Amino acid sequence: NRKEKPQWWDAMCDEFRNMHDKIVWKIVKKKDLPKGRKLIGNRWVYTLKDNGIYRARTVGKGFSQVPGKDFHENHAPVLHDTTFRFCLVQKLIFKLTSLQFDIVTAFLYGDLDEIIYMVFPEGYERFLKEIMGLDFSAEDHCLLLEKALYGLVQAARQWWKKMTQVMNGLGFHPSAADPCLFVKNPEKNAPPAFVMLYVDDGGIIGTPAIIKEVLQKLSKEFQVKELGEMKHFVGCHIIENKSRDTIWINQPKLIKNLEENFRSLITSEKVYKTPASPRFIVIRPMKDDPVLSLDRQQKYRSGVGMLMYLVKHSRPDIANATRELSKVLDGATEAHWKAMLRIVKYIFDTKKVSLRLKPYLQDKKVHVRGISDSEFAGDRDTRKSVYGYIVYYCGAPISWKSKSGNSVTLSSTEAEYFASSETAKELLFVYNLVKSMELNLELPMILNVDNTGAIYLANNYTTGPRTKHIDIRVHFVRDLIVAEILRVVFVRTDDNDADIFTKNVGEELFDRHSVKLVEDLK
Repeated sequence: NRKEKPQWWDAMCDEFRNMHDKIVWKIVKKKDLPKGRKLIGNRWVYTLKDNGIYRARTVGKGFSQVPGKDFHENHAPVLHDTTFRFCLVQKLIFKLTSLQFDIVTAFLYGDLDEIIYMVFPEGYERFLKEIMGLDFSAEDHCLLLEKALYGLVQAARQWWKKMTQVMNGLGFHPSAADPCLFVKNPEKNAPPAFVMLYVDDGGIIGTPAIIKEVLQKLSKEFQVKELGEMKHFVGCHIIENKSRDTIWINQPKLIKNLEENFRSLITSEKVYKTPASPRFIVIRPMKDDPVLSLDRQQKYRSGVGMLMYLVKHSRPDIANATRELSKVLDGATEAHWKAMLRIVKYIFDTKKVSLRLKPYLQDKKVHVRGISDSEFAGDRDTRKSVYGYIVYYCGAPISWKSKSGNSVTLSSTEAEYFASSETAKELLFVYNLVKSMELNLELPMILNVDNTGAIYLANNYTTGPRTKHIDIRVHFVRDLIVAEILRVVFVRTDDNDADIFTKNVGEELFDRHSVKLVEDLK
């Protein structure tokens, strides 16, 4: 039994001491409970860390909380992946320093807005008697929570609120675009400083003096663990060259997991140059078509999930092929399984390929450019169009997407117009990030489209028999043009980098576009 080992008991005692130091709860008599209030349960979670440390954590059983009594709001934001790359580009532009930190037992700092009662954790009665010299009966007493506890529905939200309050006191304000990006507006001719927060992991980017000041002040509020220069964040490995003008992002740990799960299943020795064959499209199985067994279906979903996380952070080159596979997560066939293994094999063959961020300024101004594309009726089952886009910030790719449209479009012009609208939304997000840092942005931002009909629709307030049905929300791109925030510019199809997000293409075209996004670190 793990709990009988002295190492686990010592870890449990450390956790109890931590709770007492932070005044997470206080002991009350059960007879004093308000009428109708129930006690929530808890359990222990034991972890043996890679460094040999035994960790025991008391986790509340949030599923037993009563809505409206034990919690109200429960949403907690996390740092957007576009914001993460945006900040790394800022680091390169202004030649700033970065530092990563971790808040130890972060959730225990959150103040509760509700009154919550909890039963004694297993071992707490023994701890009070043997370690604290106190005699309490678990049958007659319970705990009134003063702070948030891991496992509570609102724990993450209360921690984020606490961190926001502390950062405001340090002179940092949350960005209007991303509430997990805290910005300290620069003084005249001074570079910006900002803090990124992803749950309890954080990163500071600024001058060495600013970083030192922020860490000192944070250490007065929390138990902060310094992790050095930002080299690993949200599962990404960050590599910066010596001249400090380029950063590469890759995910070797995730690729290693892929290898452990699928290497033995790949029999082909062929080296693939693209993630999928040209024009490969996933067709959903018919009712009577044989599908994978439950075990293989689960493994298929696991593989596609890992590929999607690669797409999210470092491998936009496999975005469209992975999106195709995600259409059949509930019923993949043998053909889909083989297509998934081909992408996995492609990842094995290109494991050192990394997202490249190499920004440049234009007339001492930051600049934003988006490129959109669409494959009309690209989904053969639903006849919905597939759209894709790529957003460059100062020439560095920070956002991309490959997605099937929400509704059927009736022409290629309409499909391209819809894609441009989706891209404009992402451009506006980046625009708001730049505004929150009070940077000198070149306006209007450029949106490249390879369809003249879509450009005409964007620049002209007109309706006709072929366009009068288009949803009014798609037309908001026109308002951005009038406000001189955005300008739509034609780009040749051969020069449209978003083309690989809407369909699978051959090696020559794939290389032409992907070389602008990723690079092989040989």
